[in-house]
Amino acid sequence: MEQSALTRSTPSRLGAEPPLRTSTTNDRAGILRHLTQPGLLGRLSRGNPKLAPWVLIGVHLIPVAIVALIWWIGLSPVFDGIHWVPAIAATIVAIAVPIPMMYAFGFWGAASGQDGGDQFDEDFTPLVAFGLGWLRWLLQIILIGGVMMGTILIWMDFRPWYISSSPEIDALPDDIATMPIPDDWEGIGEPSADWKKDHMAYTKPHAQFRASFYTPVTYDEMTDWVKNTSAWENSGFGAIDQIDCDASLEWCDAERVPEPGEPREYSLTISWHEARGVTDEAGNALHSVDVELKYAEDGQSWQ
Repeated sequence: MEQSALTRSTPSRLGAEPPLRTSTTNDRAGILRHLTQPGLLGRLSRGNPKLAPWVLIGVHLIPVAIVALIWWIGLSPVFDGIHWVPAIAATIVAIAVPIPMMYAFGFWGAASGQDGGDQFDEDFTPLVAFGLGWLRWLLQIILIGGVMMGTILIWMDFRPWYISSSPEIDALPDDIATMPIPDDWEGIGEPSADWKKDHMAYTKPHAQFRASFYTPVTYDEMTDWVKNTSAWENSGFGAIDQIDCDASLEWCDAERVPEPGEPREYSLTISWHEARGVTDEAGNALHSVDVELKYAEDGQSWQ
């Protein structure tokens, strides 16, 4: 009898017992329920029709701002060799954020409504709900388009200077104009309109600008001009060094002398070409000289 009573008073270990729920588990469940139940915008804005649009704008633009921040951080030289790291981070945001956000705030054609404001009718007046529905629809387009476009640009390793150029690149034609070009050299034609966009494969601004001239000088006379260091030092362009001329190729390479402590960012290639049948007004034969000025920010090497 005592054994039987003991058995009855001891809880069975084989029976199903409810799982223990900690306060952390309850908190997580409460947050998840808060975010997934209908009426999220009404709860976040506390039913304030003036605050609700700003809540919508903020939550939909934050993911776009996060992708933009990832892109900006990815421009750091630290990621030049591991650019896949920010690209994957942006891809995760692009996949993980838009769909849950559309589920949380509703979307056009959702089960809770077929037009622009049905999902908000319980928290706002019909007119306000209708306006919020259209605003949400516009913001979701911006969200999806902005996040996807930003992610694509990050994978492409897109750099701002591809479009906006840089002050140094814009100044290349003026830099050539400050060189000690002889007065009897006559400019030929106009440069290509897209010369700034020729070198988009670099992580830092790169560009080259070429100016061509008809000139009466021979190749040897051209090399004498290139090696006339005093003429360069007294010009607006400044001194050049590292001069290397190749008679077989009929060109000279040189570099612009930088300010003390600054990297070497400018290099020149000056090439001579025979121009058959071209003469000046007096009938003297003319040749052509191409002056090509290259710029590479911080002295980054050319490929």
